[in-house]
Parts: sequence; C-alpha cells; structure tokens
Amino acid sequence: MTDLIHDSKVLIADDSPTVRQSLRMTLAQIGINRVDAASSVGETRRRLRNAEYDVILCDYDFGEGMNGQELLEEIRRSGELPLSSVWFMITAEASYEKVVAVAEVGPDDYLIKPFTGHQLITRLQVAWKKKKTLQPIFTCIEQDNPLGAIEAARLLLAQPDTPYKSDLLRLLSTLLIESNQLDEARALFEEILSSRLIPWAKLGLAKVYNKQGNKTQADKLLQSSIIENSQYVDAYEELANMYMNDGRLEEAMVVFDKCQAITPNNISRLQKAGNLANMLGDSNKAKVLLSRAVNCGGNSSALSANTILQLAIAAKIEDDLGDAEKYLRMVQERVRKDDNAENRISAHLASAIFSGKTEDLSKIETSMRGDDFNMELAISFIMTANLIYPPSNENEAANSSNPPYRWLAILAQRFVTTKNISGILESTANKRSTWRQFIQQTGQEITDINNNGVQLMLKSKLEDAVALLVPAAQSTRNSRLTLSAAHASIKYLKTGLANKETRVSLLKTASDLINRLQGHIEDSILLGLQADLDDLLSSKPSQPQDSNIAS
Repeated sequence: MTDLIHDSKVLIADDSPTVRQSLRMTLAQIGINRVDAASSVGETRRRLRNAEYDVILCDYDFGEGMNGQELLEEIRRSGELPLSSVWFMITAEASYEKVVAVAEVGPDDYLIKPFTGHQLITRLQVAWKKKKTLQPIFTCIEQDNPLGAIEAARLLLAQPDTPYKSDLLRLLSTLLIESNQLDEARALFEEILSSRLIPWAKLGLAKVYNKQGNKTQADKLLQSSIIENSQYVDAYEELANMYMNDGRLEEAMVVFDKCQAITPNNISRLQKAGNLANMLGDSNKAKVLLSRAVNCGGNSSALSANTILQLAIAAKIEDDLGDAEKYLRMVQERVRKDDNAENRISAHLASAIFSGKTEDLSKIETSMRGDDFNMELAISFIMTANLIYPPSNENEAANSSNPPYRWLAILAQRFVTTKNISGILESTANKRSTWRQFIQQTGQEITDINNNGVQLMLKSKLEDAVALLVPAAQSTRNSRLTLSAAHASIKYLKTGLANKETRVSLLKTASDLINRLQGHIEDSILLGLQADLDDLLSSKPSQPQDSNIAS
C-alpha cells in the first residue's frame, strides 16, 4: 500500500462502460491516474490475481451469476486480496445496507447510486486513512505473526481517543480466536455485548462456545442471531458447519438451503451444500448445486476439481456422454490452473473414468492416507470405482488383500468414526451389496478396536491400551482411533511407568497424534491434550505411581 492516495493503483469493476469512464474521471480529480478496469466477475478475478491494487471500486450487480458481495467474500477468504486494499461496493440497491450490516466479510465502504464525485472522494479518503492506521496489524498478519498482530491491535486500542475502535475490536477478537486464545476472546465478546448488541460480536461468541465444546450455548446464540436478522448468512453457515461436524447432516442441509435462498451464488457454500447432498444420497439436488458452483466459479480458485468431477460422474451415470467428457476435461484444466494435491487426486480419478481401466485407480492408493485426502474424495473414489468396475457378483468374496476391497478397506478404516459416516460410505456403494457389507464390517472392526482400547483405559491397563490403539491409529489415520491413542499415551506417560527410551519415543508419538487431530476434533479437547503434552515435555520424568495399573 502506497503512502499517498494519489499514488494508489485502482481497479474499477463494473459492467457499464459509462460508469467506468465516469469513475475514471472522478479519480483523476484527486490525481489518481493508475486505473485499470474490468467488466465482469471473471475479468475482475483475473485482474486481482495478476496485479495488486490499493483500491477496488466494485459494482454490486453484475447481472446473472455472482454479485459483488459474493465475489468479495470469495477473494477475501482465498487470500487473493491484501488486507490493506480498500474495497468499495457501488450499488443501486438501497437494501444492500441490510446485507453489509451483518456481513462477516464486508467492504470498507459502499455508495448508493446516484452519488457525487465529492461523496466518492471524501469517503475514499476516510477509508484510506483507516487502512493506513491499521497497517501495522495487517503487516503482522501477512507475515504470519498473529501474536504480533494481537500486540499491535492492543497498542492501538490503548491509545487515548483511538479512532476505528470497532474495527480494532473486531480484528483483535478474530485474531484471538485464530490463535486459540479462546478465554480472552470470549471475555472480549462479552464485554462488547454488555454495552451494545453487535451481530459480529454475537457470532464471534457463538464460535468461541462451539470451539470450547459448549454446543448448546453456541446453537442458542446462532438461532437467536438468525431470528434477529433473517438475512444473516454467516450465522446460518456457522450453524450448518457445526451441525455437519456433529454428524447432524440432515439438519445441516436444511440450514444450507436457507443460505442458498439468501445468497444463491456463493461458490464455497454451493460446493459444501452439493457435497452434503451427495453424502445424503440426493444426487439430483447435488447436481443442481454443483452445476451452479461451476457456472458461477469460472476461473475462481475457490472452485474445486472434485466439484467438477462429481458432475462428470453424474453425467456418466445418466449416459450423458457429451457432458461427462466436457466435465472430465474441465477437471484436467482446473489442475493446470491450480495444481494442489486435492485437485491432482481428482484428476487421477478423471483419468481413470476416461480410460475405463480399474488399474488406474492404484495410482491414488498412496494418497488415500495423505493429509489432503478427505471424505469428499473418498466418496468420489467409490463412485468412480463403481463406474468402471464390471458388475459385482453377489457370491464374490471380499478379499481385503486385493482391489477394490483393499481400497475400500483403507477408506473405511480411515473415515468411519460414527454410524452416520459409515452409512454415507455404504450408501455410496449401495448398488453393490458386497461392497456395502464390506464397508460396514470394516467400520465395525475400527469401532471394536476403539471400544476395546477405551475399556483398557477404564480398567487402568494403560500400557495395553497404548499397545492396541497407537499402531491402529498410525496405520489407519482414523481420527477417532487417533484421539483415543493420544489420550492413552498421555495417561500412560503421566504414570511415570515408562522407561527413559519408551518415554522419549512415546512423547514424540503423542505429539504426532495430537498434530494429526487438528481440524478433526473440538478445539477445547485438542488444547487440553496439547497442554498435558506440554506439561510432560517441560517436566522431569515422574516417579512411578503406586497404582493398580496392569502390565
């Protein structure tokens, strides 16, 4: 970000040539001459990807497809727009004021048409000054220094008569949540809400409750926020995500439906809702949602190759070979534009569908245990295998040593953590009863191992619990087994019964297990495990406790 506003580089995004020219002339009045223009959402994305702009003046209504608010949400969350950039929304809709009032990701300011050049320049200068004031915080965030950003925010708040207090409090509270300083974040939100009912603070407090495992209170706050403002999309989305993580998939789908009614073209939400519909076995609904995601996504980095792959599979099932081939080629194009591990896996699946060769699926086997292989890809894998494998024989033997059962075993062992998840994988293989039964049986075996390990812990047979759970967790990467293995390891280390060599090894193992749980369990549980591990790492080996621990 340049120091002086007249040195700034500006992007005007509007589908009207007249508006673009008028804005250019207005900016020239204050000496801003480095101005580019874009006439569509796709062109705006390309401009922002290829250059850095200090100011973006964006129209709200681009006609069909995404609007300016949905575009802003997408690129802010993808990190393609620097925090220091000023984003102005320009709209003819007076109702936009209600949208921006509760938007988690909002513009720095907005103008309702018609407006004068003086209004634009005055408001732009105010927004510019605010960005300059907050720049120390943005710099720390961009340097991946959240603690430095928190300190910078607190220093600014401590200044007498500090401007932009609301913005500073919002930034600080977000940073506290992202740094897992949940008690401090909760105290800050409660302090803010004690004097004034602010939607973002109420949503933030709900997020803290959710992360701390207080689901009932989080649910209550989110429902209350929605009642107070029926357009509060971010509250809906937080509620839907919470329901999904709790396995309440049908309820999550209902909430996502409400989101779609308010903002029908948000790519991220369309993909989440479409994948969820697939999990629930509603392939027609999934196709509608994912098709819209692709149509709106265009060149967006938010569009996943797996979303396009799901459409290719649906077209193949319906014998729509033209659409199937179109989508399969789009998968490959998506990987060329955004070459990440998840997209590469989708491309391998697309290649297997193109070739029709079952052996091509073996290229993905190693990736199945990788960090980037998720539940959505597991579903796509089973659907792909179902497409290209010859019809199953009801009398065929399920041999876990050979494909496809070897692959189904890997997927079931990794992802089955509840009956709901098992049911989703089983329903994906629904037309092949042998596959379905094999997934169910494998999932039950994982559940039995976990239950046996928990029983050993309850009987204080901690060494036996470690011996059972740790190898199973390491080989399957199942998050439920990993959590139990981490608990068993910590509990056993606390007894002081492990010899020095075993203690050193088990401390490293426990650390690896806890790191692997990030994003898979409640933050409050993860933080508790990490705190216990930190205590063990910082303390000398304790003396063996006189207990009835069995060897």
